[in-house]
Amino acid sequence: MSDNNELERLKAVSRYLMFDVKKEVGQIAKLAAAITKKPIALITLMDKNEQIILAGEGVNLERMPRATSFCTHALEIDDVIVVEDATKDIRFKDLPSVTGDFNIRFYAGTNLKSNDGYKIGTLCVYDIKPNQLSEEDKKYLKILAAQVDHIFELNRQLSLSVKKNKTLEQVAWLHSHHLRGPLISVLGMIDLIKLDNYKFNKEYINLLEKSANQLEEVINQLITNTSN
Repeated sequence: MSDNNELERLKAVSRYLMFDVKKEVGQIAKLAAAITKKPIALITLMDKNEQIILAGEGVNLERMPRATSFCTHALEIDDVIVVEDATKDIRFKDLPSVTGDFNIRFYAGTNLKSNDGYKIGTLCVYDIKPNQLSEEDKKYLKILAAQVDHIFELNRQLSLSVKKNKTLEQVAWLHSHHLRGPLISVLGMIDLIKLDNYKFNKEYINLLEKSANQLEEVINQLITNTSN
């Protein structure tokens, strides 16, 4: 993966890290473990140096080093990756999760993807004994991963909608509080000029200019807020 692609991938990961979806994706982790009949299932996001665990079935973990995780290899392929016996695979046989207390032997994982196609994490299952994964179970893992993708994207869209609504509320508040004052001043100066037979008193012009500048400042602020 090129440095530019990895940078964009990490930006995509950061967009989804801000949402609390543990409850929703936790149910999917349970389903993944039940369907594949594996004791451990994880739903993770792969940050720069860490594998962040959003939901886990069979283990209670929050983070693991990315460099020594099975899932960092899953990001390199598009299909489901299956490791039937990690002790016989040169990529994994020396990992702490294989040689240490976790005693992992079997692993299968499929990618989670952002709305713009970047691989942001994994849905994966583990076993402490060598095992296999049927073609049907591979299909189910992909289906469940797609549901996690949908949950992520729904939360992102909801967040954007909330932000937009807050911006609209701010626009309404600015309109009622900030625009009205300068506008009333401008209209008042125009009435005074009319009453004075349209003689352009220098003081009137200065006040008009001040009110117009205030209006311009508020309008610029509105434009800035609605464009973000």
